[in-house]
Amino acid sequence: MLRRLGANLDKSARIAENVYLGSNKIIMGKHTFVNVGSFLDGNAPIIIEDYVRVGPYVKILTGTHSYRHSVIRMRTEDGTVAKEVVIKKGSWVGMGAIILPGVTIAEGCIIAAGAVVIKDTEPNGLYAGNPAKRVKDLPVTEDEA
Repeated sequence: MLRRLGANLDKSARIAENVYLGSNKIIMGKHTFVNVGSFLDGNAPIIIEDYVRVGPYVKILTGTHSYRHSVIRMRTEDGTVAKEVVIKKGSWVGMGAIILPGVTIAEGCIIAAGAVVIKDTEPNGLYAGNPAKRVKDLPVTEDEA
């Protein structure tokens, strides 16, 4: 059904039950999976490359707002600022993690459960915390390089 609505999903891509998809601006590559209860807001494209796993209750946010330096931080006429999120090949996103607008998760990363990713990651790292920081380098084998 999502394909009919314009989403670009590989035939091997899987989405569990109770996942909120805010639009058809989603691209899912080969052997990808989004687990139960996740929230993909859909203000801008969300690109999930091949072999990515998104854990339960993950939030991928692409919409934000500009703000003013006054008592009224946002006015209706300011609208929404939409920024694409990309999760590169082979990455995992742990349960309850939050990925903010404009972020690219680099190839081969693991985002720990509950982490809040506010900026781009570097390849093959374990990121944890709020804000998420690289806490470990992950191995890369010859056949994957």
